[in-house]
Amino acid sequence: MPYRFLLPVVGLFVSGGVIAGQNAPPSWPQFRGAHGLAICPDDKPLPVRFGPSAGVLWKTAVPAGVSSPCIWGERLFLTGYHPAEKKLETLCLDRASGKILWRQAAPATQIENVYKINSPASSTPASDGQRVFVSFGSYGLLCYDLDGKELWRKPLPTPRIGFGTATSPVLAHVPPLTPGPSPQKGEGNTRQAKTLLLLNSQGKDLHLMALDPATGDMVWTTEGTPFPSAYPAPFLWKNGNVAEVIVPGRGGLLAYDLRDGSKRWWVPGLSPEANTSPTQGEGFLFVASHLPGGDPDLRMTLPDFDELLKKYDKDKDGKISRKETPTDLLIFARGGKDGIGEIRLHQMYWLFDKNGDGHLDRKEWHAMAATPFNNALLAIRPGGTQDISQTHIAWQAKRGVPEVPSPLYYRGHLYMIRNGGILTCLDARTGKEAYPPQRLGPGGLFYASPVAGDGKVYLASDAGIVTVLKAGDQFEILAENDLGETLRATPALLDGKIYLRTAGHVYAFGE
Repeated sequence: MPYRFLLPVVGLFVSGGVIAGQNAPPSWPQFRGAHGLAICPDDKPLPVRFGPSAGVLWKTAVPAGVSSPCIWGERLFLTGYHPAEKKLETLCLDRASGKILWRQAAPATQIENVYKINSPASSTPASDGQRVFVSFGSYGLLCYDLDGKELWRKPLPTPRIGFGTATSPVLAHVPPLTPGPSPQKGEGNTRQAKTLLLLNSQGKDLHLMALDPATGDMVWTTEGTPFPSAYPAPFLWKNGNVAEVIVPGRGGLLAYDLRDGSKRWWVPGLSPEANTSPTQGEGFLFVASHLPGGDPDLRMTLPDFDELLKKYDKDKDGKISRKETPTDLLIFARGGKDGIGEIRLHQMYWLFDKNGDGHLDRKEWHAMAATPFNNALLAIRPGGTQDISQTHIAWQAKRGVPEVPSPLYYRGHLYMIRNGGILTCLDARTGKEAYPPQRLGPGGLFYASPVAGDGKVYLASDAGIVTVLKAGDQFEILAENDLGETLRATPALLDGKIYLRTAGHVYAFGE
């Protein structure tokens, strides 16, 4: 399916349940914008060169956090965290001026533990034009009207995730069933259209849930997944006549029926962790699965088990217990400045401890050393049911698979940015490289997902450098813009402007 025909298809899924029309206000209503595609919804020219002293329309100081801007009309929403006060809050800014219009504190009594590069304010808000929905791992879900009045709250268990919460809520329009016989099992039972608020991995069992956005009441929840999912935002895909929710997880990928949460199909045998959200284009679903240290050219090298026993096996039982595991034992370095992003054994203990008994034995250690991590990007054809791993994988790519930034489909190409600043651009129909992988000047780590619009692709590095590429089958850098601050939040593109959230500020850049 050529890219010019993509938007009518994804228009079957409507963020916030509001069908976009000529009178709809401009919006970037959730993580990675409308439909989670990370593409600017309009054709207005976007800035190329910008920075703290160039192209600034406004700049507003905000509390710490890595949630991305959510925009509806003239309001911009995001979340923040005050470490000294241990306070979480939702903020609303005027999109034209950057003025903070309101802020509401979350009723969290205990802040979850997060990895140092993450934040308790990591989930991006979502809006349907009437309400704004925010998620905090330390509390659960909160819903406000656009003026900041709380409409409902839903406390949820704090997820038991090693790096802290990172998923985001998503709104989905459920199309009605067509008239006819009673639906079969797995087809759902909804005769009328409705809207659902979806949230992944908020709770002790890491399940997907669907709620009524007007009340916060639970509509359905999934149970018993073989692929627990901790970080990706749910992604909506039309597979034949069925609206599906796609959720990558540990070791595999699952598709659920949007109407009732029943399992539709799955792909086993993927990486032991999944961080990125899927995307779609050319009729395919694209899913990246990556674990640090699992790339052929960047393989994790584990220390000798006998040496570990000598150093850390205090009770001499031939195993390394969770309590005996040192907090400083490095097993993989992502290559960030000053050790940022280093992975230590105690953070990945769950991955090694296969039987969950709280001890690492020789067999588990050697099994992990020999594990084929299967880092890959998959292009999946629609129409499958149950295990589709041998029937519906159109192609897959092994090189350049990103760990955290989600892949971007734009104008027939698929863009991926890997730590080290390695850019891979593929022909989305075939999986062939449009040009050889390129190393961007900033290098280092990348957490923000690529976004695109106006024939440009924007790639933001952890160091705060935003590289602007010309989209297409030739590599061309248009600009490298240094913001001078850490940048881990995905940018928002709207109405000829780029909105960027750095470590301490939100910027609006334009011509």
